Amino acid sequence: MKQLSREHQTIASQKAAFAQFRPAIEDEQSIELLRFYDCFDGAVSCLILSELHMRQGDRCKALNVFTELAAHSYFQGTEQNLKALNHLANAQAFLWKFRKGLLADNAVGTPFMQLLDDFRHEMREGLSQLEVKARDAVELGAVVDEVSAVFRSGATVVDIFGFIDSAIRSLEALRKTPGRGAETNIAAWKLPVAQIMVAVAAWVAYQCFHTTCRCAQTEKSVHGAVLAIASVVYAA
Repeated sequence: MKQLSREHQTIASQKAAFAQFRPAIEDEQSIELLRFYDCFDGAVSCLILSELHMRQGDRCKALNVFTELAAHSYFQGTEQNLKALNHLANAQAFLWKFRKGLLADNAVGTPFMQLLDDFRHEMREGLSQLEVKARDAVELGAVVDEVSAVFRSGATVVDIFGFIDSAIRSLEALRKTPGRGAETNIAAWKLPVAQIMVAVAAWVAYQCFHTTCRCAQTEKSVHGAVLAIASVVYAA
């Protein structure tokens, strides 16, 4: 049996990881939120493909070999980045429709803070299992802390999804720079992706806190978010 290309293998892993988290989104029974997630999933796939192509071009250029392959790789990388930006724009549009239906006075209460501490600890434990350097683990841990701070007592659900929208804007801005946010050891563009996944997982935990029949989703969402983040960190 012919093996898949590296690109197909990488995307297959990412799609499988994101698919494990999708049921938590489906539980919200909101078509706008589900479409947001699917568009975001598509954007991440395109971003990974973009980086795989661009890095191939960079290697050929640095070694002064395979001129045609380098040109083709840069072209494909640019095209995939544009597709990703288009997916992100669609994700923002669906997120905006979902946010319009949220109650601005639906505030996070103090009783949720204990569960939030547990969520934060579980996310950090999960991320500690990723095969990354300690300094990269610190960056991912900072993402968890940042998201947890958004869920402070008194914050509203509108604030929470405003944070997600801001993370999308940061991701878009990074991908429009010459370096595409790919210069650092753990590419900067991956951090907004992690922010969005952690924030959505925390949202699921918040919803489960108020709906006893779905309490098992909290553990699943933590596991699913870690897998999704891992699929991006390990990719390109």
